[in-house]
Amino acid sequence: MPRGRGRTQDRRAWLAAWILAAGAVAAVVAGVVRGAPEPVVPAMASAGGRPVTLPDLGGLSPAERFATLFDRLMRAGAERDSATVASLSPLAVEAYDRLDSVDADARFHAGLIAIQIGNFPGAHALADTLEARDPGHLFGPILVGALARLEGDTTAYRQALVAFRSRADTELARTDRPEYVEHQQLLAEIRQAAETQ
Repeated sequence: MPRGRGRTQDRRAWLAAWILAAGAVAAVVAGVVRGAPEPVVPAMASAGGRPVTLPDLGGLSPAERFATLFDRLMRAGAERDSATVASLSPLAVEAYDRLDSVDADARFHAGLIAIQIGNFPGAHALADTLEARDPGHLFGPILVGALARLEGDTTAYRQALVAFRSRADTELARTDRPEYVEHQQLLAEIRQAAETQ
């Protein structure tokens, strides 16, 4: 299996698992979270004191380093492996800060990491920057909506769904957004949720 395809599947698996388990990250997606009275952040199980094996980051470019750490964190989140999340999240944040260039996809991934570790102010800042630097991008309302859901702000949550719905046709028709292809399933689920609100 090509390395890129494995990463895409890992990301999609984590997103689906966390949405189903917690109503967090992309809480705007969701038949499963629509009926939840209160958003719940996953209570991660202890790793039982076992040592955390760090991924091999030697020789990787800054972008590859961030992608590797992101993928590992998402798997750890899906497995509720709090020890790995605690060990790797500072490295992932540092790797993001060292990126040569930052696009909407990288900001989205950094926002997901911030949500996963409970850094909601950081996730809000990333969502705001994403909206300012890439106006109209679909990842902005996803982060805003997830945060609103977690914080119990139903007005902001609905506004995020409306924003997503108003942008979807134009944005999904674009051919210069490879990140939409990578997150195709997630975007389809969010679009369905937004259209049924």
